[in-house]
Amino acid sequence: MKSEILMDCIGQIDDSIIAEAAGSFAEIKPAKRAWIKWAAAAAAAACLIIAVPIMLNQKQPLDNDYPGLPKLTVNTGFDGQSFGFEGHLAFRIDELRDNNPWTMNSDLTTLPVFNNPMEYDSAGLPKNGLSAEEMLAKAEEVASILGLEITSLYTSPTQEQIEQIRQKLQGEDEETIRAETTAYRATAECNGASIAVTSNSGHIVLSLTPETADLAKEIGKLSVYDSFTISFEYGYETTGDTSYSVGFPLPNGYSFAYDNTSYEQAMEITEYLFSEYGSFTGITEPGYNLFADYTYSGVLTRLYTAVFENAGSLTERVLNFNFSNIRFRASDMGGLGGISYTKTDLSQKVGDYPIITADEARQLLLDKHYITTVPEELPDEEYIAHVELIYRTSPRDTVFMPYYKFFVEMPTMQAENGLKTFGVFYVPAVRGEFLEKMPLWDGSFN
Repeated sequence: MKSEILMDCIGQIDDSIIAEAAGSFAEIKPAKRAWIKWAAAAAAAACLIIAVPIMLNQKQPLDNDYPGLPKLTVNTGFDGQSFGFEGHLAFRIDELRDNNPWTMNSDLTTLPVFNNPMEYDSAGLPKNGLSAEEMLAKAEEVASILGLEITSLYTSPTQEQIEQIRQKLQGEDEETIRAETTAYRATAECNGASIAVTSNSGHIVLSLTPETADLAKEIGKLSVYDSFTISFEYGYETTGDTSYSVGFPLPNGYSFAYDNTSYEQAMEITEYLFSEYGSFTGITEPGYNLFADYTYSGVLTRLYTAVFENAGSLTERVLNFNFSNIRFRASDMGGLGGISYTKTDLSQKVGDYPIITADEARQLLLDKHYITTVPEELPDEEYIAHVELIYRTSPRDTVFMPYYKFFVEMPTMQAENGLKTFGVFYVPAVRGEFLEKMPLWDGSFN
């Protein structure tokens, strides 16, 4: 594919892509771009892989090495990829840093694997989520905890609308009826605030007005929940035809912005915000994930501004990095736009699985045993720029298992301004004999 044609297809991210999958900023715009856009057909084709029996030259374990560990199913799908492929723009690979506790010098030999407690249907709705009644009760509970008086309580769609839809769908299959008649949120309107319990997964979004903004100081009262967001989307300034969110004002000397903010500036504001609002997390040694990349026009955009517990064993720190954090979101005008807290349910542990080394994963990558949405074939080995160890945690992942995440420079995608596209490729980190099937990319992308 010609590079000039490819570059014409690169654009900005739809903010909704990662909200539910990540679980960290549901209903809140996390940033302006996290994925590179691509034509829907090409992105869908980029996901085409086949699963084949494991025929790899890997050391087979003795029967008693890891007794009782079931084989794992690798998720070869992606959520929301019709909007684009996963890639990051940067002039140099070292600009894409996220402070992952794992490094190439790490000597981990096993990592835990967990069942995803949420089960989703083909429409992306949780099968075991909260009912409409449970969501309403949860909204009322949050209002009670914060001392807010409810003036209106309802679901969207309303119960009456759900019943009307159900009657029209008589005779349809159960999954279709479920997709159309599920209450997507319950909302409690209060004096100076609103409380939304979203998407049946139970994520709470507390939207505050200037009169109730000080409730953010009581954020610790919501720590009984594993997932919530405080939003300050209450004020806007308009310039021409564009409106900009003001957010919660910060003290003199502090400005919180996504665009053109250096790593040092992002660290300063994140440390301040964590000191003001993060004590309830119990984090004793903060780790900072301040990942940023560039827009196609060359604007440095900070995608993540998160804090996680960086104390304990390396395994504990890796789990904290991937599953538990507090995030801060900037407003358009340099204020605080939102605070989000996530602590993923890891109660359903499958076991501790042996993992391969990064070098072994690199060879699997070269042998096309990878998962990707990049709509081009993996280039030569010299373009492999970086690797890190992560967990994939999308709704389609029935188990939370570790992967090696490779950043690969795509030479055909370099822009005229010098920006390089680093496509993302995933290789399972669990040893092959513990996987049901090993993914194999079949070369189909157009």
